[in-house]
Amino acid sequence: MDLDKILAVTFSGVRPGEVNTVMALLEEGDLHSGDLSREKLRHFLVARKGDAVIGVVGLEVFPPHGLLRSLAVVEPYRGQGIARRLIGAIERHARNVGVRSIYLLTLTAAGLFEKCAYRQVRRESAPEDLQATEEFKTICPDSAICLHKAV
Repeated sequence: MDLDKILAVTFSGVRPGEVNTVMALLEEGDLHSGDLSREKLRHFLVARKGDAVIGVVGLEVFPPHGLLRSLAVVEPYRGQGIARRLIGAIERHARNVGVRSIYLLTLTAAGLFEKCAYRQVRRESAPEDLQATEEFKTICPDSAICLHKAV
């Protein structure tokens, strides 16, 4: 029996001992992780199949705004809706911590986020506290697309 076919995908925060796995997944996806602290990882969610980490997404929280970042899914699970489910899970988490508006910057995934009702906005229209993040200031180039969604 192939356990992978019967195990459900579950979502939760980053568990003790998973930090290196999460960082490796972000690096595999060419996503910056150098500024991630234990505090920032408090608002990251992990998708799992059994005990295996298969995806991750993060949120920097500046109520009532949030900055979605670091969405990645391991190769064998791409194209199975895991990324969309991670987006839905981080949106629920955002609402639970007082975030009502999510912004993000992307070079490669605008289409995915647009399918999840995010809309392109001018980068300068993002709230000042988000523009002051490393993501806005130095990590994502000016060519990155800025998207927004009210949650």
